[in-house]
Parts: sequence; C-alpha cells; structure tokens
Amino acid sequence: MTSKNLPKFVKSHHLNGYVNNHQVNFTRAFGTNNKEDATYNRPRTWDGQRILTPSKKQSITQKHYAMFLKPDHKISVQKVQQVLGSHFNNTKYDSNGKWVGGYRPINVPTDVESHILQIRPNVPKEMAGVQWLAMASPATSVYVPFYTNVNNTPANYQKGTDKPDNESAYWTYKMTRVLTDPYKNKLVNKDVVPVQKKTNRHLKTSLKDNDQQAKNLTGDELTTFLTQCNRQNADYAQNIFQKLNKKLIVDSTRQKKIVQDKNL
Repeated sequence: MTSKNLPKFVKSHHLNGYVNNHQVNFTRAFGTNNKEDATYNRPRTWDGQRILTPSKKQSITQKHYAMFLKPDHKISVQKVQQVLGSHFNNTKYDSNGKWVGGYRPINVPTDVESHILQIRPNVPKEMAGVQWLAMASPATSVYVPFYTNVNNTPANYQKGTDKPDNESAYWTYKMTRVLTDPYKNKLVNKDVVPVQKKTNRHLKTSLKDNDQQAKNLTGDELTTFLTQCNRQNADYAQNIFQKLNKKLIVDSTRQKKIVQDKNL
C-alpha cells in the first residue's frame, strides 16, 4: 500500500518514526501531534473510530490512535453519512450540547458541501457511479443520490452565489442550518431529524426504482433517463426542506417566551 522506498526515504531524511528493519510509524514521520491537533484533529479521529468501531474503547484525549481499524460491521453509505454529519452526537462533547472540551467536530456549521462517491457492483457499469451530495451542513441537510452518467445537472444546483436566494439548493439547506443553530439540538431533534429520515427513505426507494427502470436502457436514452432521475430527486428533497424551513421559522419564534402583563 506504500512505495517500497518509503522507509528508506524516512531514514535518509532523519524523520521521526523510523524503526529498525525498515519499519515506519507513518503518523510520527509525516504527521503532527501538537496542541492544535489535540483540539482540532485528534478528536475527529476519535469520533470517526467511535462510530465505526464502537467495540474499541478509547479516550478523546489520547495522543495516538491506530492508523487503521477494522469496523465492527460492513460500512454502508448511510454509515458514512453519519460520520460526516457527526458533531460528537450523544456524547458530552456534542458541539450542539454542552460541548465539553470545545473540541472541533467532523461536522461544523460552516460546511459548504459534502460528497460520498459510490461505485456499485450490482448494477450495469453505465449506472454504477453514484455521487451522494449534501449541501451546507450534513447534520441538518440530506444526501441526495446523483447518477454520474448524465448530460446535465439540476438547475437548482447550477445556481447560487455568496448572496442568499430562494432557488438554489445550497441556500435552501443553509437556511435550515441557520434557523436551527441558535437552538442547537432542540429544533434539530424535533423538526429536522424526522424530515431527514423521511427524505432518506424516499430517496433510497427512488434510487432502487430508478435502477430497475434503467436496467434495460442504453446509450443516450439511458443518459437522458438518469439525468431526469437526478432532477426529480433533487427537486423532491429541496421542496421538502423548503417546507421544513417555513416550519422552523414558526417554531424558532416560539423559543423565546415573552412575559406579558395581562392588565395591559
């Protein structure tokens, strides 16, 4: 998995991590392990390993983590989504909760987009590639599956600047994050998570149905069909989240209780 000359390179350049018999600790040789890593990088390693290999008990304050770990179960697309959207969920370090330690999570409010690239072995190669794309923060967004054998992208993914708008996919999902951020887990758990689950179920079923319809198509006809499927899935998800945002506007205004004098 590495160049056969890599241990020689480490030794000749007097890098840390070289051990006799041409063994190399790659973390020590090519990585850092300083004060910034203790709050910025290592905690995210801990969180990813916590999710994928929960049987291995570790501390978030450890100075070293294994470079490779075997997951407790085979890793699905949904599990990768969980990792990329994690902010130390269900721990005292949750950045949407008490945020003990102030550690930087994998998912932060300033995320712009997140991608998962999947090549599927159980379908024809012309439709094997799928890019799961979540705009803005994955924790409050949804991963939409996009076939890669297409001739165009949905219009709502072609739009968008640094100025908020009501049409682009990015600003729809960004607004969800903005509306929930002041109230953290409260509105996320109450409003966003149920919508995410519903949308994920629909998109997963849609992908399966589209695969079935596409398996007998070829050439330009297949490409055109997959392009259409992408547009339909993108529009469905965005419409759902636009409705969610309207609900969040209402629910967020109810979070601050105003005490009124009934005599006035």
